[in-house]
Amino acid sequence: MSTKKLTIGASVAVVAALSVATSAFAGAAATSLFASESNARSVCGPTSVVWAVFDSGRYYKPGSPGYEWGKGERKGAYTCEKAAKSKGWHLAKSIH
Repeated sequence: MSTKKLTIGASVAVVAALSVATSAFAGAAATSLFASESNARSVCGPTSVVWAVFDSGRYYKPGSPGYEWGKGERKGAYTCEKAAKSKGWHLAKSIH
């Protein structure tokens, strides 16, 4: 096999790998769920970060009693309030 064919083959493989990685990243960005509050703030802005609890479909604002509730048990994640609303999650009035 010629060097030119190997180079083209390698280039195609790199482009394919980058496409897969980019798609995975785009999917992660589309979910807007973050493991850390600082990551969420960098995307959402400092005043739009909420804590979403997956099993209840509710979200909590910073300073509320439910903010970061269940964090150690991985029941939720940081997200933007707009993203939480778009998923159909509702602002919680108390811890459930």
